[in-house]
Amino acid sequence: MYNVYIKKQNAYNPDLVGEYTTINEAIKVATDLKAKDDTISYTIEETSGHFDSYGEPLTTIVRRG
Repeated sequence: MYNVYIKKQNAYNPDLVGEYTTINEAIKVATDLKAKDDTISYTIEETSGHFDSYGEPLTTIVRRG
């Protein structure tokens, strides 16, 4: 599963845009949003389905833009 987060220029925390099953879907959504507004940045994270000792999901950053 891939999560796409968008961070606006003056925002403190990024917003979750959506969860996607393939990396290609996630990249398409993120690049389309970036093309509409180039002041935002995006992060695509892959979730493994596992959790750490605090209950937070373990993720790997796949791509930033």
